[in-house]
Amino acid sequence: MFGATGYTGRELVRLLAGHPNVRVVFTTGTGGGHLAHDAGLGRKADAYLLALPHGVSAGFAARLRAERAEAAVVDLSGDLRLRTAAAYRRWYGHDHPAPALLDGVPYGLPEVYRDRIEGARLVANPGCYATSVLLPLVPLLKDGLVDPSDVVVDAKSGTTGAGRAPREELLFSEVADDFSAYAPGRAHRHVGEMESVIEERTGQAVALTFCPHLLPVRRGILSALYLRTEAAAADLAGALRRFYDGAPFVRVVDGAPPRLSEVVGTNDCRISVHEAAPGRVVVFSALDNLIKGAAGQAVQNLNLAMGWPETAGLPVTGGAVGRS
Repeated sequence: MFGATGYTGRELVRLLAGHPNVRVVFTTGTGGGHLAHDAGLGRKADAYLLALPHGVSAGFAARLRAERAEAAVVDLSGDLRLRTAAAYRRWYGHDHPAPALLDGVPYGLPEVYRDRIEGARLVANPGCYATSVLLPLVPLLKDGLVDPSDVVVDAKSGTTGAGRAPREELLFSEVADDFSAYAPGRAHRHVGEMESVIEERTGQAVALTFCPHLLPVRRGILSALYLRTEAAAADLAGALRRFYDGAPFVRVVDGAPPRLSEVVGTNDCRISVHEAAPGRVVVFSALDNLIKGAAGQAVQNLNLAMGWPETAGLPVTGGAVGRS
């Protein structure tokens, strides 16, 4: 495993330590007990998980694909999530480090791309915000239940979503007792992958209005999607339940919107649908940004790529059938 000392990497190590089919044979990272990243390339394994920064990770993925073609590789960075090098430059601001990898890499959202992930040797793990938006939005757009020209997403994340590298704006004294927006409108790089997946899976070209916010909590994402529709909220909730029937980690709940306290520490995404102004609904989704938004989803992808049960090594709290 590459990148074991970041927030996501540490969560991955914890999950893999309890996985019935996995033995971690090496980790890379900073500090004692970890190999340097380059040294990890010389270690043979059946699968590799890359929790490395974007702009760096694709180079390691390319080396592993060339030298360990039989092994599965799950990349948790943003390097392989977009379909073209031009789109990558648009959203990440620099040339792609290994553009030859982009052709045919499955996007690792298991509930939407399970058939492509099964048996794959390279998988692009989604972004955390993208997961929180795509899980409720893709089925509704696919069924033609909401207006693709009018999608507004208001999302809020804990501070671990920004990574572990020291940054002044993430110091406790800066974040505590405060609440702020950042990258408003269409500036956040996850917008690119969300729009790409939506167009591919639904045939709809959607221009999202997306604004993330920084919560003074460590982990969790709560997204509110404001959607125009002619359908009732109960009909949209029913469509989501049908789409996720049998999905072990997506729960469509009734009553009050989901809370972060219900999902933190789990691999769940909880979704609810509520009537709003006439012709509109608000859809909420909540997940743990470090688990379902990153490390837990990577384990799901690893399981599917290796032919193991999808839930192996992950806590299962129920299916998409209602509030527990």
